[in-house]
Amino acid sequence: MSDTGDHGWLKQGSTSSDDVKQSYDSWATTYDSDLAAWDYRAPAQVAGMLRDAIPVTAEILDAGCGTGLAGRALRDAGFTGPIDGMDLSPPSLEQADQLGVYRSVRQVNLQDVPLPLPDESYDAVICVGVLTYVPDSEAVLREFARIVRQGRTVLLTQRDDVFRERDFGATISALVDEGVFSDATVTEPKPYLPNNPDFGSETLVIYVKLTRG
Repeated sequence: MSDTGDHGWLKQGSTSSDDVKQSYDSWATTYDSDLAAWDYRAPAQVAGMLRDAIPVTAEILDAGCGTGLAGRALRDAGFTGPIDGMDLSPPSLEQADQLGVYRSVRQVNLQDVPLPLPDESYDAVICVGVLTYVPDSEAVLREFARIVRQGRTVLLTQRDDVFRERDFGATISALVDEGVFSDATVTEPKPYLPNNPDFGSETLVIYVKLTRG
C-alpha cells in the first residue's frame, strides 16, 4: 500500500485533465487499498441510495468509474442489469475491466462535452468522487440529463467545500426550475475520507439525487 501522505494533491482538486489523468494513472494499482484504508464510503452509499430509486435490472452508467469501486458496490447491492464504465485514466479502466462487473469500459473525459453517448441511453447515471475535477457543473449535469431516460435517476457526489465554492446548489436549482430535472434531493454533508490525514472530519461529501424531467 502506498503511503497516504503521498496524496496531498487530492485536497487541491486540480481541474486540469492532464494533471488528473497523470495522477490517477500512477495511482491505479494501489487506489483500492488506499481508499479502503481511508474508509471511503461513497460507492456503497450511492449503491444503497440507487437501490431505493430504480429496479435492480436497470441499465447504469458509471461516469468516472476509476478502478471500479462503484460498479462493484452496485453488484454487492444486488444490481443485476448492465453497467458501463467510463473514465479518463486507462490504467484505472484496466483495473475496472478485470473486475468482471462492467459490460464495457471506455476512456472519456467528462470535461469534453457533448459526451460520446446517445440520448436516453441509461436508466441511471452515477458519478462518484469525480465532479471535484469538472469545473463546469452545469454542462456536465445537462449531459447526464440528456443521457438518462425520462423520469430516471442521476446520482452524484460533491465535496462540501467545492459544493459551496462553485455554488453547486444554485446550479441544481436552476436546472430544476428549467425542467431539465423534475426534482432534486440534496443530503447533509457526510463523512468522505475520515481516515485520510488531509481530509479527516474537515472535508465531507454531499450526495445529490436528481430525476430527469
